[in-house]
Amino acid sequence: MKPLIVICSHDAEFYLVLSHILAVDGFTSALASNVDEMFELAAATPVQAWVLDCRSDNRMADNCGRLRHDPRTSALPVVALIAAGAESQHLALLKAGINESFMRPLAPAKLLDYLHTKLETGRQSGTRAQAAMSLSYGDIEMKVDSHHVRCNGREILLGPIEFRLLRHMLENPEKVLSRDELIAAAWPGNVYVGPRTVDVHISRLRKSLQHSTRGDIIRTVRLGGYALEHHTV
Repeated sequence: MKPLIVICSHDAEFYLVLSHILAVDGFTSALASNVDEMFELAAATPVQAWVLDCRSDNRMADNCGRLRHDPRTSALPVVALIAAGAESQHLALLKAGINESFMRPLAPAKLLDYLHTKLETGRQSGTRAQAAMSLSYGDIEMKVDSHHVRCNGREILLGPIEFRLLRHMLENPEKVLSRDELIAAAWPGNVYVGPRTVDVHISRLRKSLQHSTRGDIIRTVRLGGYALEHHTV
């Protein structure tokens, strides 16, 4: 069965063009005009990914946030296509937990490559992907699908960037991760992020974890990056 991509948009012409591009590359698509229709489609059909038509006169970050906080849809990839004049939505989309964003106009191949890579990875992983929905190391437990993090039994509230940083660290415990690697894991590819920005978000993550851990579980490696390490006494 062809992967179903749901496009949230109020522009029928935009949907028709994008649905044709998707169909030529092996996808099928459905149109939703609001997040309630997206939930209805998710309940009725096996949706594989969401694509949001972000414009200056809409607030697609709100839709993304609702998708992220609903257990039925929280694990599905969300892609934002940001129109000219709607650049200000980018920060709100990041905070809402967007997986990827592209500024328009864009070459369709970029979107198609992303969808193929994201969905093919999920298919090939099989049961391993299901296991990856839950990650743990030391006192930290993460439920990837529901975006819940517990540390030493206590719920930890993290922003979307800190959540993605911690997820990558939990997937690579005790490995020294360079700032470039962390940028690639936690930020969209079309956004410039400097090393200082990584340091700021790691500091926020540290503070969130230190309330429930004994000592500092994130080690700074001079000129190297950061590593998640659990020290036993």
